[in-house]
Amino acid sequence: MSIHIYRNKKILRLFVLAAFTFVFASCNKDLPDPTPIGYSPANNSATTIGDIISSDPNYSIFKAAALRVGALAKLSDSNKVFTVFLPDNNAFIASGIPSEAVIAALPITSVGGIVNYAIIPGEQLTSANAPQTFPNVQLPTSITIGMLPGTTVPINLSTFPSTRATGFWDNNIPVVTPDLKFKNGVIHIVAGIVAPPSQLLQSALYSNPNLTYFKAAVARADSGQTGLGRFDSLLNYAVTNMTILAPNDAAFQTLIFGLAFQSYLSTRPMPYTAMDTAIAFATGNGAVAAGPVFLSTNNISTAQVRGIIAYHFLATDQGAGFQPNIRVFSVNFSSSPSFATTLVNSSFGPHPGILVNATFTGPFVTNLTFTGLGTFPPGGAPYSGAAATAVSLDNHAVNGVYYVIDKVLLPQ
Repeated sequence: MSIHIYRNKKILRLFVLAAFTFVFASCNKDLPDPTPIGYSPANNSATTIGDIISSDPNYSIFKAAALRVGALAKLSDSNKVFTVFLPDNNAFIASGIPSEAVIAALPITSVGGIVNYAIIPGEQLTSANAPQTFPNVQLPTSITIGMLPGTTVPINLSTFPSTRATGFWDNNIPVVTPDLKFKNGVIHIVAGIVAPPSQLLQSALYSNPNLTYFKAAVARADSGQTGLGRFDSLLNYAVTNMTILAPNDAAFQTLIFGLAFQSYLSTRPMPYTAMDTAIAFATGNGAVAAGPVFLSTNNISTAQVRGIIAYHFLATDQGAGFQPNIRVFSVNFSSSPSFATTLVNSSFGPHPGILVNATFTGPFVTNLTFTGLGTFPPGGAPYSGAAATAVSLDNHAVNGVYYVIDKVLLPQ
């Protein structure tokens, strides 16, 4: 059974670059050196960030956390500068931590993650400095995750502030009170804890029990590839900023059923008989029953699977060809339909990308859809197929963010 999805073979001739010139700031904007901030009112110019956290009861839970991990002293140092995305007590409560007693009971590593991911050393970022268009600014936090082989500089987990017409965020968490200026920096009060990522995309995706077909598709797409030409290697590469759309198992099962169903009918003369249709249904159900192994057989080619997977990696062209170098949180997508480019965009020709639409309720995205150019069966008008809905948003990893979607997107 041979299945053909695409008519434009150029789209199938995709290559992930064998080497990337990524540094940890890939794609996202760097900040200039910190400059002294103006104070209005001027009385904040004599108070450090540590002083206000120590004295204001609204920050008592963060104070307990900072004391426990030894971070309060550095925030009181007037010879240093910081940006702090500070959760007040309301933010801790909204995040499920209602008291200092809970902080005392948490593992010290968890408390350290909460505190140090909120602190950006050496920068004074005001809301006016956060970009209103993509890419987001990238700020290394106080969490160090070690060094790459052959380097002497430790890598710090980054956070990604942004502004749009609808608000100001750190990652996908809204800022409720921005630009509180103090002697040694600036505080932005956030609506909830901005949690640090703890896994690489590879581990996060492959451990998800609802993404077994996605894992199998990546393995098939990587056949014959080496190094960072492998999607699997990219997912395990710590110093990238990627955005992945991962179709869930039900999405792949729907596609596989349709492929097998159509493939059988393509061997039968028209008009189809009731027996033809019954056998086509049985063929489709048998293909689904085979599980993810279907994606490793000759029922679908390696090039076809590679084209599909490439279409689920968002990418931008910064002068060296399209690369998966963009970390997009749900709040960074537009509330009106707009296009996002992917790894399908290559030197072989332009592609409009994926059509994305975010629905906001206040500062939060409550619905996010993605529509692919192609339809199944093939031949429909571009972007006329049913949209894929993100059933899980903003899954943050060390090297990117992923969304679980309920349909497989087709690039042609």
